[in-house]
Amino acid sequence: MSCFVIYIPLEKYLHEWATTHLGDPVVFPSKSNENAIIRTFLQKLPDGEAPELNDGTMTAIAIPDSKAKPPAEGWVKLTPKGKEAIREIIKDLFRRHLWNDINPIINGNVGVNTLIAAWCEINGINIDRVETVRQCYYRMRDAYTKKGINLRNSSKIYSDDKH
Repeated sequence: MSCFVIYIPLEKYLHEWATTHLGDPVVFPSKSNENAIIRTFLQKLPDGEAPELNDGTMTAIAIPDSKAKPPAEGWVKLTPKGKEAIREIIKDLFRRHLWNDINPIINGNVGVNTLIAAWCEINGINIDRVETVRQCYYRMRDAYTKKGINLRNSSKIYSDDKH
């Protein structure tokens, strides 16, 4: 991995999650789809233009090594749409991680709020952002429900007073 980085604006919960799991700067696995996307949208910095600096609100992402686009030769720039693509793949990775960890255990005796708070805690997300993560989970689940796909295995037994 090169020592060159790009800066992407991320929501605080995404920044905390990404840096907890992938370091600071964020370094994706060498053969990952995320690195392929970065290499695809990487551009050469125009002569005389300085590389972008972090204004304190962005997340540093390591630029992967590439023979075709070596960062040491100035391949260190992303357009705004390229940055948006990187942000989207990070959000997708986060959502898959959240869904895969929470959904299998959601129907137990522990409430959703407690599960998500515990998940945030072990994934480096500040307790102040638990509600944001919980809403992310609910939006995913509700999107399927609207399409007629019930992902909640209700284990509640309802009594029928008509017997």
